[in-house]
Amino acid sequence: MHLPLRPPQIQFPSSKMQTLYNNYLESTDLMIREHDAMEAAGIMMAISLSIYKTSMNENDYYRIVDSIVASKDRIQTFDPPVIQ
Repeated sequence: MHLPLRPPQIQFPSSKMQTLYNNYLESTDLMIREHDAMEAAGIMMAISLSIYKTSMNENDYYRIVDSIVASKDRIQTFDPPVIQ
């Protein structure tokens, strides 16, 4: 049985970003219901990096990738699901 993801509490600077996060989380939850979580995560990472590389100049792209790697110890896990 798959239970919905319970994301860490994140404060966003705007309701638009909160909505985008919620929509992305909903889509992610659907993907891991139907596919292996590691495969889904790898594909999302590849797509994210492609978006960055397409949208940024080379210097900014490498800065964001370095920033992602540097923050690896600050990444939050999902909370365990609550069974009711």
